[in-house]
Amino acid sequence: MSIRKKISEQFEKPEGLLGKLAGRIMSNENKELNEKTISMLKPKNDDDLLEVGFGPGVGIEYVCSTYPSCHVVGFDVSEEMKKQAAARNEEYINEGRVQLFHGPIASAEKSMQFDGVYSVNSILIWKDPIADLTTIQQLMKPGARIAITLQPHEKGADDETTEEISKIIALYLKEANFEQITETILDLKPVDAVIVTAVNPF
Repeated sequence: MSIRKKISEQFEKPEGLLGKLAGRIMSNENKELNEKTISMLKPKNDDDLLEVGFGPGVGIEYVCSTYPSCHVVGFDVSEEMKKQAAARNEEYINEGRVQLFHGPIASAEKSMQFDGVYSVNSILIWKDPIADLTTIQQLMKPGARIAITLQPHEKGADDETTEEISKIIALYLKEANFEQITETILDLKPVDAVIVTAVNPF
């Protein structure tokens, strides 16, 4: 197996030395996407937010530094990403504003309730996106917003790929019974990204 393929696979479930490298790459590539995605949630004071697939914790760091009274819970299937995110957000963890969990979203306590949910460059590696979105909806307060973002990185991806992915994510959200689904295309390089937002019905 080529080193390029090995690194590519690490973006699905980063582990070990190559996982550390993947985490550093994601930190740089996903920074702008995280900021734009989180802004779509329009966080308010004391909101409780959920990030699914938090990677190296860049989005969580942005929430805590930009919205000082918000709290964030994160789930990620990679133990290496949990370590990196914990190191990046140690201050906020010690303050009790951040909780990180290693595992799928299906393992979340059903008593958790969130004002907003976001995920960046993660949904296409979920094993069952509709089932996971249904689980997420059960963790959301009525009227809470969700924002799912993706910028395709696979070989040969172009702006048309982004449009296709946008429709797929919107369909997933519809199948999971979300409402007010909106697709926003971001003009980025090397390929457009998309943020799909929706609302948990009252």
